[in-house]
Amino acid sequence: MDQESENKVAKKGEVSFAERFVDSNLHPEVGQRFAAIKIIIFVLAFGFFAVLNPLVATVPEFEFLMPVRGVFTIVQLLLSVLIVQSLNTKGFYAVLIVTVLQLVATVFVLFRFQDNYAINGLATTALGLVIVAIILAYNRRVAIEIERVASKTEELEQANNDLKIREEETKRQNTLLSEYNRAMKDNEERLYQMNHFDTVTGLPNRVKVIDRMDLLISLLSHKKMPFALIYVDLDNFKVINDSMGHKLGDSILQAVAGRLTTTIDSEDMIGRWGGDEFAIVVQRQFSDEDMLNYVEMLRDSFSHPFTIEDSEYKVTASFGVSFFPQDATTSAEMVKCAETAMYKAKEYGRNMVQFYKKEMKDDIMRKMKYESRLLSAIKNDELYLCFQPQYDMKERKLRGFEALCRWNSEKFGEVSPGEFIPVAESVGFIVPLGEWVLETACETLLRIKDEYGWDGVMSVNISAVQLMSPMFVQSVRRIIKKTGIDPKNLEFEVTESIMVSNVEYAVKVLKEISELGISVALDDFGTGYSSLNYLQQLPINVLKIDKSFVDELPMKNAQRLMVGSIIGLVHQMKIRVVAEGVDDRRQLDILTKYQCDFVQGNIWGRPVIESEVGQLFAHRDA
Repeated sequence: MDQESENKVAKKGEVSFAERFVDSNLHPEVGQRFAAIKIIIFVLAFGFFAVLNPLVATVPEFEFLMPVRGVFTIVQLLLSVLIVQSLNTKGFYAVLIVTVLQLVATVFVLFRFQDNYAINGLATTALGLVIVAIILAYNRRVAIEIERVASKTEELEQANNDLKIREEETKRQNTLLSEYNRAMKDNEERLYQMNHFDTVTGLPNRVKVIDRMDLLISLLSHKKMPFALIYVDLDNFKVINDSMGHKLGDSILQAVAGRLTTTIDSEDMIGRWGGDEFAIVVQRQFSDEDMLNYVEMLRDSFSHPFTIEDSEYKVTASFGVSFFPQDATTSAEMVKCAETAMYKAKEYGRNMVQFYKKEMKDDIMRKMKYESRLLSAIKNDELYLCFQPQYDMKERKLRGFEALCRWNSEKFGEVSPGEFIPVAESVGFIVPLGEWVLETACETLLRIKDEYGWDGVMSVNISAVQLMSPMFVQSVRRIIKKTGIDPKNLEFEVTESIMVSNVEYAVKVLKEISELGISVALDDFGTGYSSLNYLQQLPINVLKIDKSFVDELPMKNAQRLMVGSIIGLVHQMKIRVVAEGVDDRRQLDILTKYQCDFVQGNIWGRPVIESEVGQLFAHRDA
């Protein structure tokens, strides 16, 4: 510790007269403490000397104090100064009172005892009063000045405090500004990430893919160099999303993104276009054959199921390809062309690859026009059902009908199911359409039963999207209750496309349907994803052999052996067989030989509308 610090510590408890003086003037309440006691002490002391003074002059016993008699007056003067200094106005009034009393006493002594020295005391007392008055006036002036200085000091201190506050506020504002700048930078990075990358898969999004295509177009236009866009759309992904939930759907999208990313060439760019769609920009030199092989490799990468939470999901995709500058010269046109080719791949049966051709555009545009009209087709009474008969081959009798949906559009005329069913699936209309078909088929069957006394089967097609809908079973129960149909008269036809989603969930739904008493038929067997192994998992009552197998029965021995083996095998599994598309006698004879249970085809009955059903009952024996 240095000397200055030691001096500060030593003087910490000391208070000077000047400090007390200033403090008493700045804070009068401090000096006013014990005012009554101070006045009493002052009066007693002052009075003591006031009494002692005439005693010295008149009483012989006090004559020895005569030499110091003048000191008494000085002491009184000092007492007066001190009391005024301590109590200000109150002190002055106390001094004034005792001084007046002393003056009266002095005058009395002067005239009573003819003490000439009293004249000096009188003058001294009067002078003391004047001095005290001057001191009081000075104190007041000093107090005013001190108060002014204190006020200025307080203002300066306040200004200093305000300055400190402003400095702290400035520091705080600077800190906030720094934090704001950091937050803005983080937000800019997040905004860029959000604007250019997909939140589910982490892949570049549509904006970034288009930016890359625009960059390639600007770089390659003058060089006449090509690049390609591959448009990928997952098949029947809506089934998974609607039936299993969006969380599982997102997990599958992530798995698909991962598989495609590891499959594509390192020079290519993959992005998520939106929904269940992906886009791959091929920015390399290639031949048509190279491109076809490349896209087929991508398609084959979907051949293995995706495993999500210990469950396997079969997912396929349709691929459309467009080329710059052969098909389009802008990014928007390239996307339209690739998307058009992709829709054509779906139309051809999904899980396929199509390169864009100019003639595709008109076909796709026509289907797009169907969308708005199809959504109002039920309300406008433009839909109707046809019924294709099925016959029992042993008894040669009518077994039942397959309900077939038809659309007679006021604007487009008759539209084939091959055109409007895919449109219904793509716009989310397939579920309400399926419910309308089921309810209408039930009502028709009841009318046929009442009119002809016939107790047969009405077979209704159920799409994969409809089957995997969470409300499907509840909807079936509602329609059964509303129409009053006996469930044993119903048969639901499902296609092998249910295998591309969740087999476990499909089995669960089909078992619930079977428990209602409804028969289940597997339609188009042999054309899709399944194998005979699936027949052991699914609660199937009937298997329908696709028309493509039946067509070649007379010409190909291998086809006959295959169909015969299938019929024999499923019979052992207690599953009956319907052959579709039986159009001539040769096909019928072969199927009879292999003990096929039922046939459906033009040989015994074309599709008819309800008003024509009566003709079948007029000749119900085939």
